[in-house]
Amino acid sequence: TLQLLQEVLNRRLFSTVRERKRLTYDANFHLTAFERIQGSWYLVTVTAKPELAQKALDACKETLHAAQTWDPITRDNLQSAAYELISRHEGALQTNRYWVELMSGLQLDCVPGKDPSYYRDFGPMIQSVHVGDVQAMLDCLATDEGMWTCIGSSGGAGA
Repeated sequence: TLQLLQEVLNRRLFSTVRERKRLTYDANFHLTAFERIQGSWYLVTVTAKPELAQKALDACKETLHAAQTWDPITRDNLQSAAYELISRHEGALQTNRYWVELMSGLQLDCVPGKDPSYYRDFGPMIQSVHVGDVQAMLDCLATDEGMWTCIGSSGGAGA
């Protein structure tokens, strides 16, 4: 469910902040450590010109807030995200690196519930998720007062 949420929000951010508002070269949504720790966090990154950074940050916040309120996740959003995740998974199964990543933690007590079905049942599991499941996960994310933000810039003032 969280991978689907991440994919949906990546698409939303890209289409809103980059394509529609033209404020950034790239926009990404990352859920971090959600499979390892209870609570986790998310990170939105953009690559923008320094003079557009604040507008890009505001557009990202608006996009996340909209997905929680007046522009909820749709069935089409979910189907597109599911197709992308399953395609990516099936392609990556051809690499050793992906297999190692999939199998990491299989024998650890601190990663409960991870067994070979994690990769064997990936497609059917992704397809079994409903829009309400993804929306419920999104509703758990802080997108207003609980959100921490910052803008970082590389180079000097004249760069």
